Amino acid sequence: MGSSFEPFTIEGIHFVGAYSRESILATKNFQSRSDDIFITTFPRSGTTWIQNILIGLVYGNEVLEDIENFEIQNLSPYMEIILNGVTGCERADTTVKSPRLLKQHLPTHLAPSEIFTGGRRNILVARNPKDVALSYFSFYQTEPFLKKHLQSPDLQHFLHKFLTGHVNYGLWWCWIKKWIQFCRANPDTNLMIHYEDLKEDFAKEIRRLESFLNLSPMTSETIDRLQALTSVESMRERLDTEKNYKGMGVVNKGEANRWKTEFPPEYVEKFDALTRETFGDDEIVAKFI
Repeated sequence: MGSSFEPFTIEGIHFVGAYSRESILATKNFQSRSDDIFITTFPRSGTTWIQNILIGLVYGNEVLEDIENFEIQNLSPYMEIILNGVTGCERADTTVKSPRLLKQHLPTHLAPSEIFTGGRRNILVARNPKDVALSYFSFYQTEPFLKKHLQSPDLQHFLHKFLTGHVNYGLWWCWIKKWIQFCRANPDTNLMIHYEDLKEDFAKEIRRLESFLNLSPMTSETIDRLQALTSVESMRERLDTEKNYKGMGVVNKGEANRWKTEFPPEYVEKFDALTRETFGDDEIVAKFI
């Protein structure tokens, strides 16, 4: 990564790190292929996990096993980021694998437009916002750009920033509500996976992904192998390398419901109140409180 990136705001969304207005707009206007698969998540919602899962599902477990040659930016480009002077969009354009697995974190109004107009397949991963915030706080403490702009190492300070949308990619509640609405309105081309469901019944969610992507079903043994290869320990070994994300803390603890023991009680109330205000009597509230 370069070191000259400055914070900026585009269409109401704040960015700190290896991004530019040009890289965001290039992602929005990206010319995709008809068989592309988009991976859409708010940061720290299980993004790297679902990337690794899809790499195993679509390209084969042997790609995950080949640690020496594993390079996630070539296998699943991060569309809007700039790494070593190259945008994720540019990497995607040189990707020969098909279908491509294209990762992006952008809200609906900045996301690749062909998700909406071209009927591209899109997988949304949603996670309890309290666990998202805890993982994001950890990431802000390890990723060099974010650490520089953290301002305070205090968790409550960060949770206030999260609650007010003063983090990369904006306010989680606004972000997730709009994506959920779109996915529900377009179920043929969009699949929503809950992080917690994937933790609870991995095989069941793999079957949902296979069906959505029209893939031949894996054997139970192959699913077990995929689960082992996408464990926190396995992903750390694969990704904490020079050609991937060495030292950045991309793979965190990978736990569900960690907030129950680590979240300040007053912030549990604040997060849950905003969740209820955002979703009303929608049944999805139960996933997020």
